[in-house]
Amino acid sequence: MRNLILLLFVSLFFQGNAQEFTYKEKKELQGYPEYIMDSKFSPFRNYFALTIGNNTIEIYDKDWKKIFSYQGNPKSVGGHISFSPDEKYLAYAKYKSDNDIAIIRLQDRKVIQVLNGHSYNINKVEFSHNGKYLASASSDKSVCVWAWQEDQLVLLQKFTYEDAAMGVSFNYNDEYLITGGYDKRIYLYRNTNTNYIISDTIPSIKYWLYDVCFHPSKNEFVASTQYELRRYDLKNHRIELKDSLIIRVNRSLKYNSTGDYLVFGKNEDLVIVQMTPNEMKEFEHIYRHSDYVFGGTFSEDGLFLTSFSSDKSSIVWELTGVEPSNKSLITDYMEGELTSAQKLILTSEVIESILYKLDKKLTASRNEFETTIQYSDRRDKLKSEVLAQLQYHTEKYFNLTSKAGGKIEIPIDRLVGYNADLQIYKIRFLETDAGIKIPIEDAKTFKDNWQKAYLQVNKTKDKNGISYEYSSFELVHPISKKTFEVTPVENPFHVIKKNRNIAAEDSRSEDQVTKKEKQAVGEDILGVDRALIFATSIYDSFSELVNPVIDATTVAEELKSNYFVQTELIVNPTLKEAIEKIREYAKLDYNENDNLLIFFAGHGMYDEVFKEGYVISRDSKSDDVAKTSYLSHSNLRTMINNIPCNHILLVMDVCFGGTFDPLIASKSRAADMYTEVTNEEFIQRKKKYKTRLYLTSGGKEYVPDGRPGHHSPFARKFLEALRNYGGNDGILTINEVIQYVEKVEPQPRFGEFGDNEPGSDFILLVK
Repeated sequence: MRNLILLLFVSLFFQGNAQEFTYKEKKELQGYPEYIMDSKFSPFRNYFALTIGNNTIEIYDKDWKKIFSYQGNPKSVGGHISFSPDEKYLAYAKYKSDNDIAIIRLQDRKVIQVLNGHSYNINKVEFSHNGKYLASASSDKSVCVWAWQEDQLVLLQKFTYEDAAMGVSFNYNDEYLITGGYDKRIYLYRNTNTNYIISDTIPSIKYWLYDVCFHPSKNEFVASTQYELRRYDLKNHRIELKDSLIIRVNRSLKYNSTGDYLVFGKNEDLVIVQMTPNEMKEFEHIYRHSDYVFGGTFSEDGLFLTSFSSDKSSIVWELTGVEPSNKSLITDYMEGELTSAQKLILTSEVIESILYKLDKKLTASRNEFETTIQYSDRRDKLKSEVLAQLQYHTEKYFNLTSKAGGKIEIPIDRLVGYNADLQIYKIRFLETDAGIKIPIEDAKTFKDNWQKAYLQVNKTKDKNGISYEYSSFELVHPISKKTFEVTPVENPFHVIKKNRNIAAEDSRSEDQVTKKEKQAVGEDILGVDRALIFATSIYDSFSELVNPVIDATTVAEELKSNYFVQTELIVNPTLKEAIEKIREYAKLDYNENDNLLIFFAGHGMYDEVFKEGYVISRDSKSDDVAKTSYLSHSNLRTMINNIPCNHILLVMDVCFGGTFDPLIASKSRAADMYTEVTNEEFIQRKKKYKTRLYLTSGGKEYVPDGRPGHHSPFARKFLEALRNYGGNDGILTINEVIQYVEKVEPQPRFGEFGDNEPGSDFILLVK
């Protein structure tokens, strides 16, 4: 009895502390010529796709930029889509006609194959959870099962029925496949020796079956008819009815990633049913569409829900209280940095193994007493531990062999081709392409014996002491045993971060500045000028902005082109990415005359309770009461003040930016104080004092974003100051910048922070 009371208390405690399910409209995609038949996010939410009733598909990237659009035969109407679990491919039914399926490779948005196994309308496509199979259901009274063979899908099996096949679904480990349709039967198949064999059948269901859908982690599934939901269990490879719910279902069914909720359309409503162990119960009706709702889909991370309708729109809903899938947890811990091989191996067994071995202290939520830097360090360690586990499972999945000297032996999957002019052999291994620099004669003998060849890579402990670094890939020639350098397109064991520097790919380093340019003001006092610019227009939980990226790109280009400034532009960073980048700059070596400009453009806010201002990052949560997902001004002051650069200017074109300094001080400096001295003397005097200055676009108020396609009012004036190019002397001071921006509404704020010394200034030299 005592244990029962304790169990009840624990249950009530977690129920009381569970985040309440809420939804709000995030984005409406509208204005299409026909209805929206399907829409969904990819597994790692790097893509969003929708299909339109005039036989068109559109694919967007994570910043809602359209990256692919194709229209087939309009008479084939709207099609259905399915992303592969590794997010490498998208299957699109009704590509050029109503009975074909396009396989789109998402990396380069190319249609690599068109499947033609059906003779009539395709009603559903679905990839298996391991990505090895694709199933398609058609009104030609058949279901096709396709299997991968060397980057091509081939028809493995075809099942035929007495009427149209409408639904098809794989269970969580792909052992089972279910189908159902207008013959009012459910068919259960079990995978045996790579083929699916009939295991059980449920006949004589009262109504046509519209769809079937497996639970994401249990051997149970739901089937829908026009008037009823039916839930079934699998026991001893047989189907047993568990319960039912009388409710109208328009068409498709979809679980969320944990199986707690089921979503579908009912007339003009989007319906969410809560799936408890004991019953299915109507949980929420969302009335927003003005016409027939075909259905909805949840994102894997539980953050979003999409709905699609014959009112020619698809709506993205932002959710709270919906748990992410375990795969999404791994993705979150890795900050989205997963290689193609790692995405492939993330089976349910591997995911459970990784999560079980993690230190629970590392995965805990951030508490109110943990600073941003402490939290960042903890997340770094968590990421390293997850990466180490992923690397272990990658080696295990691909049966890699450890060799003496810390080397790993890797088999070659296949040859792609040889370029005799460049003397490069293109091969494929561990889900990536690679090039081998190899002379023609060696290439010939390699081609004849490539299956006996192998690659080797050095495996060494990373500096974090937890995960590993894999470097120096080489081919060991199968005949001569000579080694040749291998350059993979992607390192299969860990992501190599690409430089996100948009504006400074051709910016000049200190050594690239000509002596003539240095001597104009004295080579020994020029120093190195750097600009670190953050711009955020896209947010997960806040309204999107139009101009920050436009503003910041223009500022970066102006600094790069007309001043001696090395610029780096970071677009739409998460909180972690912003902090990491600031820390990266804090680790640079600076001399006493170097300058650093840090610029923020985007959303900001002020908390009246904490009396604290915040920069809002891309992933900041709108319902984060403790503001742990925001970059606080106090933390920002501390981080920037501790960068070992003598001369730093912070510019913030964000709302409530003036609250950066608790004491908003703006003292004018005389513009003509040094008019009688030479440029060299002026710079020497200014460089004597440590600089910690800030300039913000407002105080404790909102700052306008400006008209779409135009710069914000503050950015416009800031650019005017830059384009004055320092007047006659070619030296732009902070005082000259202030003269341009001081009349902007709301009034900008200027002041000092940290270790600023009296008499300091921030100066930029025009080329």
